[in-house]
Amino acid sequence: MINNERFKAVGIIGKPLKQSLSPYLHNYWIKKYGLPSYYLPIPIDNINHLKVAIKKLNFLGLNITIPYKKSIINQLDAIEASAREIRAVNTLVCVNNKLKGFNTDIIGFKKGLLKKKWNKKRPVIIFGAGGAAEAILYFLKLENIKHITVINRTKKRVKEVAKKYKNIRFSSDINSDIKEAGLIINTSSLGMIGYPELKIKLNKINKEAVIYDIVYNPINTYLINEAKKQKLEFVTGLDMFLEQARASFEIWFKIKPDINTSLVNNIKKKISKR
Repeated sequence: MINNERFKAVGIIGKPLKQSLSPYLHNYWIKKYGLPSYYLPIPIDNINHLKVAIKKLNFLGLNITIPYKKSIINQLDAIEASAREIRAVNTLVCVNNKLKGFNTDIIGFKKGLLKKKWNKKRPVIIFGAGGAAEAILYFLKLENIKHITVINRTKKRVKEVAKKYKNIRFSSDINSDIKEAGLIINTSSLGMIGYPELKIKLNKINKEAVIYDIVYNPINTYLINEAKKQKLEFVTGLDMFLEQARASFEIWFKIKPDINTSLVNNIKKKISKR
């Protein structure tokens, strides 16, 4: 297949990537649809020469994850409107030797949340202030959510986000009062394999609250298990992972791939073995 003149690689850049199941998922779809491509994990220490490398190596596109969702923008020739607004890109495509950036995290988060009913009049609490958090803030603003608090360990990053989003409260206190929240979202790396857990107790929270942890590896993070213990509605990161990946795949190959039960179960098995 690699000798095929139509062959174009895709992949993911970031560091670390050992937790990523994107290669498995995209290569499953590539094989299913008989496409002349292959999806590669590319752990790199910097992206200084990425633009040249992508074009020289004939890549069709890339996913971008921690810590490059913002710094990648300097390498792009064009950027889609919502990604430009939040200054975060998780997908790029190379067409006519030009790189264009997108943010499919917005789509992925929305599709996951649509599966649950939540009280939009109650406050929203967001843990983390990185690229994923900005994608979610963008979505929440489109939904006209009024009461949002962002909790982040470093004040510098919080101040950067505060310049862009008015009327949002910010805190560096991970133990902030969350009992009246209608939606609690973890957008940080806490809970991900290789990182500490986000140890938030939910025993005093109102029973209307929906808990959304965008970490998908593991699926059952401390936060999700706490939600189950308190019999709260929850959304795992697997929903967002699958939907953002589907949107990226469609950008590259103009095909909206199928998400079936067998695929989801296989991904769950792979996660459980790690």
